[in-house]
Amino acid sequence: MIRRVTARIREFLTSRHVDRDLTEELQSHLDHLTDDYVRRGMNRDDARRRAVRDFGGAGGVEIARESVRDARGLPWLEQLAIDARRGVRTLAKTRGFTVVTILTLALGIGASTAIYSLVDHVVLRPLPYPDQDRLVSIWEASTVPPRLAASSSSMLTSTDDPNRQTVAPASYMDFRKVAAFASLAGYDRQSMTLTGAGSPEQVLGETITAGYFDVLGAAPEKGRLFGSLDEQADSPKTVIVSHGLWQRRFAGDPDIVGKSITLNNQSLEVVGVMPVDFAPISQFVQPDPIGFWVTQAFRADLLGNYADHEIFVVGRLKPGVSIAQAQAQLTAASLDIAQRAPQSNLNMRAYLRPLGDDLVRRVRTSLIVISLMVGFILLIACVNVANLLIVRGAGRRRDIAIRYALGASRRRVLSEMIVESLILAAASCAAGLVIAWWLKDVLVSLAPSSLPRLGSVAIDGRVLLFSVGLSIATGLIFGALPAWQARRARPIDAMGTGNRVVAARWVMRWRNALLVFEIAMSTVLLIGAGLMVRSLTALNRVDLGFRTDQVLAMSVTLPDAKYPTGDSRAAFFDRLEAQLRQLPGVASVAFANRMPMRGSWDSGFAIDGGDGRMVSAGFQAVNPGFFSTLDIHVVRGRLLTTGDVKGSEPVAVVSEAFGQKLLNGADPIGRRFRRSAGGASITIVGVVRDIRRDGKRADIDPQVFLAAAQTTLYPTRLADVAVRLREGRSDGVAIRDEMRAAVAAVDPAQPIANVRGLDEVVSLGSRDQRFQAVLFGVFAALALLLAVIGVHGVVSYLVAQRSSEIAVRMALGAGRWTIAYWLLAATTWRVVAGAVIGLAGASLLSGFVRTLLFQVTPLDTATYALAALLLTSVAIGAAAIATRRAMRIDPVRALRSE
Repeated sequence: MIRRVTARIREFLTSRHVDRDLTEELQSHLDHLTDDYVRRGMNRDDARRRAVRDFGGAGGVEIARESVRDARGLPWLEQLAIDARRGVRTLAKTRGFTVVTILTLALGIGASTAIYSLVDHVVLRPLPYPDQDRLVSIWEASTVPPRLAASSSSMLTSTDDPNRQTVAPASYMDFRKVAAFASLAGYDRQSMTLTGAGSPEQVLGETITAGYFDVLGAAPEKGRLFGSLDEQADSPKTVIVSHGLWQRRFAGDPDIVGKSITLNNQSLEVVGVMPVDFAPISQFVQPDPIGFWVTQAFRADLLGNYADHEIFVVGRLKPGVSIAQAQAQLTAASLDIAQRAPQSNLNMRAYLRPLGDDLVRRVRTSLIVISLMVGFILLIACVNVANLLIVRGAGRRRDIAIRYALGASRRRVLSEMIVESLILAAASCAAGLVIAWWLKDVLVSLAPSSLPRLGSVAIDGRVLLFSVGLSIATGLIFGALPAWQARRARPIDAMGTGNRVVAARWVMRWRNALLVFEIAMSTVLLIGAGLMVRSLTALNRVDLGFRTDQVLAMSVTLPDAKYPTGDSRAAFFDRLEAQLRQLPGVASVAFANRMPMRGSWDSGFAIDGGDGRMVSAGFQAVNPGFFSTLDIHVVRGRLLTTGDVKGSEPVAVVSEAFGQKLLNGADPIGRRFRRSAGGASITIVGVVRDIRRDGKRADIDPQVFLAAAQTTLYPTRLADVAVRLREGRSDGVAIRDEMRAAVAAVDPAQPIANVRGLDEVVSLGSRDQRFQAVLFGVFAALALLLAVIGVHGVVSYLVAQRSSEIAVRMALGAGRWTIAYWLLAATTWRVVAGAVIGLAGASLLSGFVRTLLFQVTPLDTATYALAALLLTSVAIGAAAIATRRAMRIDPVRALRSE
C-alpha cells in the first residue's frame, strides 16, 4: 500500500515525463496495429484509421490516456492544480476586483494576526515554569471598604481590587503550615546600588525567601540556590545574579561563583547564576530587568505584627489539590489569625488565584474586548468580500449556465469557485502577514509597559499557524455563498437573459442581509471608539491637585550600610537640596519618601478623641519645599517649615478629604492622632487642597504629610527628589547631568535612577487608556471605511443590474432626481436598519467595556447618537456617489443595447 502511494506521488511530481512516456507508449501501440493491418494487405492510411477505430476513435485514445493517468497518478491533486491555474488566470483578468478583495481581506487578517500575537504571548502562553498550573498567587484583602482597615502597607498591588494588599510576614509564616501547599515563598522588588564593578548603578532585584526558586522549579546555571541558612540574620550575606547582569557587568566571568560584589555598600558572596531563560515573577509586570536575588530575614517585630503587609507570596499546590480545596484551607487559616489578632485582622481574609491568571488580571478584560473588536473587523472584511463575490458570481451566471449545458458537473464548478476563493485567501494571508509584522511593532510601542511578557511578542511559528488557519477559514467562509449561488444556475438561464445580469430573489436577500450586518458591526465599533475617546478626554480633564509641568523627579536609594538611620538619610537629602538649589535652572527642591504617582505608603492610625478605631490614609514624609515645588495650595492653617525638626512638636499637614471622610466634615486643625498605641501624638497644623496621589484614575483619598526632619514619626525611607525648573528652562539632558553632578557632590558613589518629568509620569499613567482609545479609533475608522466600500459596491451593482429598468422609467417620464431618490430610499432603510441593530448590539455588549471606561457610562446617549448619525451619514453619502451613475444613464443607448 505504502509502495503504491509512493509510486503515485512520484509519478505526480514527474507528470510531464510520465505524460511523454504514456504518449509514446500509446503511439507505439497504434504503430504496431497499423503495421499488422498493412501486413494483412491494407494500405497504410486505411490501416491507420482501422487502428484508431480499434482504440475507440480519437476520443478513445484520450480516454485510454486519462484512464492510465487515473490508475497511476493522483487525479484529485492534478485536478486541483488545474483549478488553481484556471483560478489564477481568471483573477488576473479582473485585476480591480482582485486587488480590492486582497487588500480588504489583508487588512482583516493582518489586524487579527497582530492582535493574536499580542494576546497569545501576554495571556494564552503558559508560564515558563514546570507544572505551572499548580502555581498560585496569594494575597490578603479586607472585607470592609478601603481606608477603614488598620494597616501599614508598602504597596497596594492592584487597581482592579482596591482592598487587595500584600501579605504580612506574620501571616506568611502561618500560611506555610497550610496542608494544601507543597511549598510557599515570599518576594518583593528592591533596587540596590551596585558599586565596585564600573560606575555606580541602580540595579533592580528581588528580595526573596529561601524557597522561591524551589517553588518555581528553577535551577541555577552556575553555583547553587539559597538554603535555609542563607535567610538567617547572622549568616554570611549571599546573592544570586541574573545571566544578563553576569554578562553585562562582570563580562561573563566563569569564576564569578564564590566572589563578592558590593550592593548598597555591603559585600555579598555570589553563590549562583541563573540561566538566561529564567523569568522571575516580577519580570512579568515591569519592563526593567531583574538583576539579582537576595534573601530577606524578617525582623521579630514583623513576625509578631499581622498588620504590616510587606511581601508578595507565591505557592505551589500539592499534586491533586484543587484551587477550591486550597482556598478553603487558606480561609480557615486567615480566620484563625483573625481570632488571635482581632484588632488588625478581624476583617482580613486570604485569597489565592492561579499565578498565570493573576499576572494578567489587569489586562485580560482589555485584551478580550480588543480581540472581539478585531474579530468584528475580520467579519466586516469577509462580508465585504462575500458581497463582491456574490456580485461577481451573478455576472458569471450566464457563463456557468453554459458550462452546465455543455455537461460540466455542479461539483466541478463548485470546486473551481472554492479553489479561487482559497487563492484569494492565500494572497491575502501573505499581504496580511506584512501588515501584521508592521502592526505588531506599533502595538508594542503603544502598549503600556506593564503588560506581561510584552518584550517577547513576535510573529513566530504559532502565530503563523494561526494566520494560515484563519486565512483558510475565511477563504471557505466568504467563498461559500458565491459557490452556493453558482449551484442554483440553470442551463436555461444561458438562453433566456441575453447579455443581462439577472440575480435571483434569494441573492438579493443575502446581499441586503450582509449589508445590514456590516452596518450593524461598524456601528458597534464606532460606539466603542466613541466611548474610549470620551473616556480619554475625561481623564485628560482631571485635575490632579498639583502641577506636573516643569517638574523633574529622580530616585536616590541610599544603602543601609552607609546610611543606617533616618537621621543620616535626612541629613543626606538636606545636603542634596542645598546643592540642587545652587543650580541656575532650579526654582525649588522637594524630597519625600515617594513623589506622587511614583509610589505610595498607606498607614493606619487612631485619632485622639475618636471612637478608638483605627483608620487609614495615605502618608508622605516631605520637606518644606515639597508644597511649592508641586504647587499644592494651603487652604487653612500653615504648611511645614524648616522649624519642624526632630525634638520639636510632632506636626502634620493633611488634605481636605481628611476632615470630610474621617472627621465627618469637622475642621482637622488642632486635632491629634497616633500611628501606634505607644507612638508620638502628632498635631495637625494645616490643611491643603486635595490631590490624586496615584494619578488621574485614582480616587481622592485622605492624605497626611509629615515633616521629613522629624524622622521618628515614619518608618519609610526618603528616596525621591524633585526640582521645579525656572520658566524658560527645558527638561533636557543638561539639567539631568547637573542633577547627577549634584548627587555626586554629596556622595560620589551614589547613583540615581528613574529620572523622569512628572508630565511623563502622568502620560505613562494614562497609557492604558490611550492604548485602548487609539486601537478602538483605528479599527473603528477601518470598519467605517469597509462599510463605505460595501455600501458603494451594493448601490453600484444595483445601478448596473437595473440599468434597463432605469432607462425605461426615464423614457416614461421619470426625472433623474426621482431615480436618485428611488435608489437612495432603497439603500437608506438598510443602513438605518443596520444602525438600529448596531445600537442594540452595542447596548448588550456594553458590560464588557464598563471596567475600561473613566467617568463615562457604557450607555452614554450622546456617544450612541453621534456614532449612529456619523455612520448613517457617511454610508448614505457613499450611496449618493454611486447613484450619480444612474443619473447619467442615457435611456436611448440603454434600451438600444437590449
